[in-house]
Amino acid sequence: MNNVEGIISVIISDREGLIITSESRGDAGDESVLGAIAATVDSYIDRIKGEFTGETTFFNITTIGEKKFAYCSMGLMAILLTISDLSTSDTELRVFSEHIAGKIELLLEGNENVSLEIPALLRVLAKSKDGKIPTGEFPIKLILTGDYKVGKTSLINRFVENSFGESYQSTIGVEISQKKLNLSEDTKIDFVIWAIGGQIIQMAPYRKRFFGGANSAFIVLDRTRSNALKSIEIWHNEIKKQVGKKINIILVGNKSDLVEDIVISEEEIKEIADQNGFNYIFTSAKTGENVQDSFLYMAYKFLESV
Repeated sequence: MNNVEGIISVIISDREGLIITSESRGDAGDESVLGAIAATVDSYIDRIKGEFTGETTFFNITTIGEKKFAYCSMGLMAILLTISDLSTSDTELRVFSEHIAGKIELLLEGNENVSLEIPALLRVLAKSKDGKIPTGEFPIKLILTGDYKVGKTSLINRFVENSFGESYQSTIGVEISQKKLNLSEDTKIDFVIWAIGGQIIQMAPYRKRFFGGANSAFIVLDRTRSNALKSIEIWHNEIKKQVGKKINIILVGNKSDLVEDIVISEEEIKEIADQNGFNYIFTSAKTGENVQDSFLYMAYKFLESV
């Protein structure tokens, strides 16, 4: 609420409409605002229960008079309702809503060490296209690079299937996955995701074929490995060499749930990201923290160039 201008109130409820907590701006307590909230919340919860029952995630904006009502859920435990004035962009509402709703689910599931900081990447993403995005269906080839055992396949599985496996199996060569993402009723993204094996030397002869046609890339690193920073430049150079054009790249610091084992600080990652003109984000494929945001960022950054 404090990061987005125009927000009047935020309400978190369970799927039955029972309010867990709520917060309003200091100037939102007049009777007209409170009356509008009271008159609409119950009816829209009933509508959502009817339209989205059983759906794990959803996002919906309804405008009533001079206010927007944005409903969002990123799991089966809670609904986040954000009430704003008309000056708040739909993109900004969606980006922050999905991020916060995802954190709410993690907290209600009992996960510890859930970061309550808003990633810098999210602030950039929320301002994309000033809330205006092109319509149509857009294919994106996204490559995930990084050393072996950093969690590339786990990140993809969390995004595509919302699953996580404890066992590890090294990717040899490349694994290809696909996921469609609806940014709005009229804007759809078709992700084709290539997880590139971390064997830099062994896979070098085949890499140009794997990288060809990519327009977005993750450089994934394991924040629990002290030598992980050294590989960033190697993978960045490989992307530039094999792709042959400038593409959107972000650094993804994975395994952030292993708080006690983290040896690479945010300051170190930020310094390298700034030097190379990247954005960065910290994720946990195990809990799902910030994973959706990473892919969503790539979708919006791609649309900026359309």
